[in-house]
Order: sequence, then C-alpha cells, then structure tokens
Amino acid sequence: MRRLEVPEIGELLGLDAVAHLSTIDSQGYPHVTPIWFLWEDGRFYLTSYPGRPHLGRIMRNPKVGLVIDVEDDLRADGERPNKQVRLVGDATVSVDPDEIWTRRIRAKYIDNTVAPGAVGYAAARERMVVAITPRKITAVASI
Repeated sequence: MRRLEVPEIGELLGLDAVAHLSTIDSQGYPHVTPIWFLWEDGRFYLTSYPGRPHLGRIMRNPKVGLVIDVEDDLRADGERPNKQVRLVGDATVSVDPDEIWTRRIRAKYIDNTVAPGAVGYAAARERMVVAITPRKITAVASI
C-alpha cells in the first residue's frame, strides 16, 4: 500500500466512478449506498430524491463514510491493483435549488453524445443535495 499523491487523488475524484456512501441506521449498523458524487471546494456533493432511506439516516446521524475506488485490469500474476479515497465526515441534507448540483453531477457521469439532453433533464420531483465535509481522508493505492 502506498499513499496517493495530490494529483492522483484529483484524477481519481474526477473519474465517473461510483462512490459508496455509508450511513448509520437506527440500530447503529452501517448501511452502504452506491451513489454518484462531485468533489468541489473541499466537499463532496451527492443528490437524491426526498424520502430516500439514506437521507433519513443522515438527518438522524450526520456522521458518514464515503469510499471511491477503481481497480486496474487483472494482471498475469492474478492481482488487480486499485486506488482508493476513503473518508469519514459530517453530512448535511438540503433542497437542491433548481437542481444545480444534480445537473453538475449528471454532467460528470453522463456522456452527452450518447444521451443527448440527459444532463439538463429536469426531474419530475425535487432533489435533495447532500454535502459532506470530510474530517479525515485517506488515499491509497495497492500493489
């Protein structure tokens, strides 16, 4: 394991990799939700529809974890090297006004040449934005 350098971290956070959001349920157990994200100005942003279970868990307990990881192709030695950004932090939930964050996150993940107009598509229902302020970030790469 080696620590990732700042340029590598930025590259990893700019990929269209899915993040895994960990929230705490009412029994104190972690619950993991795959979700798209955007990293900007020292915070992670995610959006979701109101009423989703992970939003309720965040509102009850704002302590969250987030993991973004990507694996390389399988090598001849049977290993799949990977790079990871892992963090714990505090999350807030609020309305995504005019779907500003939703549109920006879609733009990161949706290829407009494959799905023209999908980035600007307005959802039938409002969206909520989750902002995560990291307390600790660990960025590592394996073999």
